[in-house]
Amino acid sequence: MRKIGIFSVFFLCFFAAEMLNSAKIQEDLRENLLRLHITANSDSDYDQKIKLCVRDGLISAGSYDIETLSERANEILDTQNTGYSAKVCLQNRYVPQKIYKNIALPEGDYTCIDVILGDGAGENWWCIAYPPLCFTEAVTGEMSDYAKNELKKRLSEESLKTVLKNGKITYKFKIVEEFQKLMRLLN
Repeated sequence: MRKIGIFSVFFLCFFAAEMLNSAKIQEDLRENLLRLHITANSDSDYDQKIKLCVRDGLISAGSYDIETLSERANEILDTQNTGYSAKVCLQNRYVPQKIYKNIALPEGDYTCIDVILGDGAGENWWCIAYPPLCFTEAVTGEMSDYAKNELKKRLSEESLKTVLKNGKITYKFKIVEEFQKLMRLLN
């Protein structure tokens, strides 16, 4: 019986430490990254091409000012004669985990610039807008050395390890993930 008690205390301490570490990493990412999400009007080939035109136009704008992005996105949609408009807003919102080649962003709450094209019923495209990593990562899904150095300047070592995949397996506990989801619902 005593072994069960010791195991339970050990498990609870481990669980609490894991929760604190995960919360610290999420806070670091939320405070130091700005995500850009562009959601297409629909999943049609046409609307997906329009989404990419808007993406290219917004990235080349060189500004992440909401009004500037809104004007630019709507100019592109008008030029393409889509018949719909773009809504642009800045918000904190939950985003599921995203993994590409050597980039992995954990699920959690992030500050996002959301660009919704028309009905916003299609697939989205995203990148890390700040620090500005949208250029090379947009095409390859692989983080350049420049991008890694930019992240190193802004993120803690633990957060950086979370974002940069090095082919290492990360072990997760389902109970920890479920508890985190419960905590998000309660907040």
